[in-house]
Amino acid sequence: MSQFLATALVLHVVLGLIALGAIHLTFMQVIRKQPPWGIVVAAAWTALLGFLLSWMTGAYYYVVHYGVAVKPRIVSGEFPWAHKIFMEAKEHVFLLIPFLAVVALFSVYALREVENPALKSAASALIATALVLGVLVAAAGVIISGGVR
Repeated sequence: MSQFLATALVLHVVLGLIALGAIHLTFMQVIRKQPPWGIVVAAAWTALLGFLLSWMTGAYYYVVHYGVAVKPRIVSGEFPWAHKIFMEAKEHVFLLIPFLAVVALFSVYALREVENPALKSAASALIATALVLGVLVAAAGVIISGGVR
């Protein structure tokens, strides 16, 4: 693997973890009785940018290296299910997360302008969904990387 691909992979992981921390912070602040909207907006933007950049670096690594060099090793190794189950699921769920982050950001801006309990509940559920899916995608990444060893 080239240094550039290794860097893309590390950035994919680090940016994803930053995004997870930011979406968690967004969730924890939105559910407060009086959310600090400046922090909430900054966290939602950080989550969105982190997810998008992780998406792009991960996609580059996947297209250029994973499909050619890593996937065949996993599928022919001891743990083919690491790709067949977890990577296939990760590929599809991972596509959804940045879109959830966009809607979360718009929801945060709307909540900042008007107090609406129904919107707050819906936004909290959406943000929690993005968080849970992000954690599951990260866990799938750990399982997949273990399958290549």
